[in-house]
Amino acid sequence: MGFIEQIPRWVLELGFVAYAVVVSVVVLLERRRPTATLALLLSLLFLPVVGLIAYVVFSRRKVRRKRKDRRRREIDPLAATEGMANVDELPEGLPEDQRGLVRLALRSTAAPLRRAARVDLLHTADATRESVLSAIRGATRCVHAEFYIWRDDDAGRAITAALTERARAGVQVRVLIDQLGSWGLERDHFEALIAAGGELAIFGPVRVPIRLGRSRVNFRNHRKIITVDGGIGFVGGLNVGDEYFGSGADAQGWRDLFVRLEGDAVLGLEATFLDDWLVTTGHVVDLEGKRPEGTHALDARVRRSQTAPREALQRANPFTPEDAPPQRSDGPLVQVIPSGPDLPVAGAIAAQFSAAIAAAHQRAYIATPYFIPDEPLMLILRTAALRGVDVRILVPSPAFNDSRVVAYASRSYYDELLLAGCRIFEYRGGMLHSKYLIADDVSAIGSANMDVRSFHINYEITAMFYDADVTNDLAKVYEADLQQASEIRREDRLDPSLWEQLRENSARVFSPLL
Repeated sequence: MGFIEQIPRWVLELGFVAYAVVVSVVVLLERRRPTATLALLLSLLFLPVVGLIAYVVFSRRKVRRKRKDRRRREIDPLAATEGMANVDELPEGLPEDQRGLVRLALRSTAAPLRRAARVDLLHTADATRESVLSAIRGATRCVHAEFYIWRDDDAGRAITAALTERARAGVQVRVLIDQLGSWGLERDHFEALIAAGGELAIFGPVRVPIRLGRSRVNFRNHRKIITVDGGIGFVGGLNVGDEYFGSGADAQGWRDLFVRLEGDAVLGLEATFLDDWLVTTGHVVDLEGKRPEGTHALDARVRRSQTAPREALQRANPFTPEDAPPQRSDGPLVQVIPSGPDLPVAGAIAAQFSAAIAAAHQRAYIATPYFIPDEPLMLILRTAALRGVDVRILVPSPAFNDSRVVAYASRSYYDELLLAGCRIFEYRGGMLHSKYLIADDVSAIGSANMDVRSFHINYEITAMFYDADVTNDLAKVYEADLQQASEIRREDRLDPSLWEQLRENSARVFSPLL
């Protein structure tokens, strides 16, 4: 007779009741979204082993402590740069709808409105690779690079080599990568860079065993940022790898988008990087680009990135008004908007996208590789279409999507959107990885997908442009992409097979976790 069989039944029942009460109280006190709370409670109660594993891995409590640490700390690069090179008064010609979007970002993320001296849309791998490498090779003071994925392939080695050459020339080079996104990347990939004086930090180390209530595996840094000398910046959907930066056959048919900025607007990207660097390493980076002592050894850097020494957070604020670049840019208006679970408004980008679509009168175009809308976004998209707005959604065809489960989950939302008058297109020219939004004369380009993970869980960043010329140029990119897409019509989905229904609806059940 087994050990369990020897325990009286009433003891097991009482134990399960106590377990159910404890987990219910703990989950309810965490104040998650109602659907997430219900899903977690059901899994914990009906699948205790699977549910406990999910809870340990996806618990939010660690990030809540990070949020409290953020409020307590004396140094906050985002807040410290808030008054630098920003537009003090909204231009008289700015439409009221756009004024509302600017105010929303200011209040949700304290994202200053600044101007860019120049904006270049990089919508091919060749153009992006040449522009990024040229900017890095021209650096004279510092280069900061932050990516979710960094691969040890031709593109990854080329960018790392360019960074290493600059580090040897005395330029301060800092690289921040997400450990889970860059899983499998060998440490010797960056050895030459570290030996040359460059620095590496790893966000969100995955520790084994995973400790209850302390796991941050679920919260990933999905941002993609490069800044050069504080005056040139890149942001968008590209990671470092052949599928993003590769040439010819190395590009593997991926379609992505980066935007290159010059001028005052780059300060928003720089501040976000410095904030992430401080959170990850505990080290303050001053605007002179000085490096803390003893940062040449990779292993030591990784250990420090896990500890974040308290004394580093107590240093004097390195940002002063004298350090700010002069207000010299007179180009497009830009707000650089970060979002993340430790920020006061975790869903700031989701709020910005929703507000932009809700304010649109003529058009609302979306391009995203992973389309899993939450209920508010679904309502806003359907309402916009019913109001007569030209709503278009461009996603990869399941045949090319690198995640078939996500593709099928996306299709489960088609019918409701098509019924309301939205138009849906599936890109068939390869894997569409671009992430951008067009709403009348406003556009946004960044790292955030149109899904629950990007909106509520990951650390993301987007640049929102209040400029008709930039937005019209982006609309031309969108129209070109539509030429390689097939439109999905209501009649195409009138008689789905039983297998198609099961496949899509099963994927939809798991969509909040995708």
